[in-house]
Amino acid sequence: MTASPSPSAPWRQSLAAARANLIPGLALQAFALALLLAYWFHPPVHNAMDALAGLKARWGWRYSLFATALFGGLIPFLYLRSNRNTRATTPPSHGLFYLGFWAIKGVEVDLFYQLQGRLFGNGTDVATILPKVLVDQFLYSLVWSTPCALLVFYWKDAGFSLARLRQLSWRSFFKANMPKALIGLWGVWVPAVTIIYSLPPALQIPLFNIVLCFYALLFATLNRGNAAQA
Repeated sequence: MTASPSPSAPWRQSLAAARANLIPGLALQAFALALLLAYWFHPPVHNAMDALAGLKARWGWRYSLFATALFGGLIPFLYLRSNRNTRATTPPSHGLFYLGFWAIKGVEVDLFYQLQGRLFGNGTDVATILPKVLVDQFLYSLVWSTPCALLVFYWKDAGFSLARLRQLSWRSFFKANMPKALIGLWGVWVPAVTIIYSLPPALQIPLFNIVLCFYALLFATLNRGNAAQA
């Protein structure tokens, strides 16, 4: 007879995952901060990022769709397929999944950032950035983004089986996975979105894409198989 998991097990797993992600997460945050500082103080980077902002302004939501599909979907998928440790668990069908999921998510995040701008303005002062970060990480991510992503990725890892998704005990699933997901999420994205909201609106999605790409690679490398095991 298999013993029931301890109630504290998800939190122990969460802390273990947080320790594993600590150094790479700090490196990712340092990279995002370096981009922010380079934008404000290094003219060549400033000009390059302004050109990227102009592209985003011209293409609007279409830029968010294609760029997020590229940075969050295609690049991590190609990495997983090229890595012998993850190739067997990353069939070609997952490529379409990653592209579709992150294309939709890119448009969603773009609209969310625009809503944040309408609600709180687009200044770079603490009074503007702080409520954006709180709403982003402790409302949008907590209530909608993270639970949906966990379910969608579980569906992928279950072979895209709707029957297995319907049979899933959602309460047990979220109890086991939400703490670990949120600790990993907040450890990287609270500092990251603070930096993102410090940029002009047209540059927020481009920086989000860059951070997302490295975050997706980090998550895939350190946490592969968690959803399937759950």
